[in-house]
Amino acid sequence: MRSRLLLAGLLALAAPAAAQTVDTSGAGKLIEEGMQRSEVMKNLQYLSDVIGPRLTGSPAARKANDWTSAQFKSYGLDSHLEQWNFGLGWSRGPVQFTINAPFTRNLVAHSWAWTDGTGGKVLTGPVVRVDVANPDSMKTYASKIKGAWLMTADPASVWNPDGPPMTAADSTALQEARSRAVAGRRDIDTSTAARTARQQLAIDRPYLLKQMGALGQLQDGSKEQGLMTMSGSPYAISPLPRVVIAHEDYALFDRLIKMGQT
Repeated sequence: MRSRLLLAGLLALAAPAAAQTVDTSGAGKLIEEGMQRSEVMKNLQYLSDVIGPRLTGSPAARKANDWTSAQFKSYGLDSHLEQWNFGLGWSRGPVQFTINAPFTRNLVAHSWAWTDGTGGKVLTGPVVRVDVANPDSMKTYASKIKGAWLMTADPASVWNPDGPPMTAADSTALQEARSRAVAGRRDIDTSTAARTARQQLAIDRPYLLKQMGALGQLQDGSKEQGLMTMSGSPYAISPLPRVVIAHEDYALFDRLIKMGQT
């Protein structure tokens, strides 16, 4: 009964379409402003080219906030900033990453957000492939972990737009790999205790690896042509330097290690 009364009330409030007036002049002014005098690209260029990356909680983010507020005021809007407690801030510092064997070359590298740096020290050591999925596997690889940069995952599968067309055999192999991955996930213990243990290990892992003497962890950029996938979380702070390198270089390291090259 209450629903019918509410519906009847809404119908009574709604005026017939013929009796409604539409302010097309106001809408027209908005459209004209956007189409003829838009500053979207100008503002985007300033944010991207002048202020640059704006990680949450960083000085650059605050600079962008101040600039945006000033822009609003220049448009005649009432604008002010409000306090927002985020937590730990982080800023990316300078990095130089070089391999010196089996040949010498500088690499493009970036820090994973909210991971520690080297404090200005040069950390030199071999790149090793290790399994750190659980405490037992970390113990197994303890001798390789100490004094080394760690690769803890296979190279990402990156589609090559310049490669040959995919064949039926390629499609079959890809589907089989996906099926194996799904089957592997089905075998994982999904109990509350097991999930909690995995989440805690993800937090503890960089601290444990640092205690074992690891120099840092290498991350596959996971994109083609030197582009990087980078992320991070203030809820997963790492005391171990974590460096993202281009997919091509990460795959190169993997191939060299499989050849027995240091």
